[in-house]
Amino acid sequence: MVSLRGPVLIVEDDPDIRESLQHFLEAHGYPVVVASHGKEALEHLGRAPRPALVVLDMNLPVMDGNRLLTARKGDEHLRAIPVVILSAALAGMSTRDRALYASTYGVAALLGKPADPRQVLEAVERHGLSAEDTSAGVPV
Repeated sequence: MVSLRGPVLIVEDDPDIRESLQHFLEAHGYPVVVASHGKEALEHLGRAPRPALVVLDMNLPVMDGNRLLTARKGDEHLRAIPVVILSAALAGMSTRDRALYASTYGVAALLGKPADPRQVLEAVERHGLSAEDTSAGVPV
């Protein structure tokens, strides 16, 4: 486990997936907060302590993942928070389109659903550590 500055924010509308991810990450020693849609996620991102990392589903009610990423991109403090997309919405995207999307929105990793829990844990460890190693709000 990596020591993070804040919790992992899981943004997932499916309660079973959300709870499973929460319990899995907590079992590995990570503090977790959850949101069921993008608007609720933005509220968490504005509170202290800010999440150290976001695990984001794209197909969400109220405010979807694309709108959340657009709002994040427009705020220099939020841009520094790594995002790992965990979504079935990636299934139709080519490798090139995934890379372009990740680059455009500053996404640290893209995982499709269903994902191997070890991949999720690896992404949280790798990119949570990157969040810990930032200086002046600029990711390394």
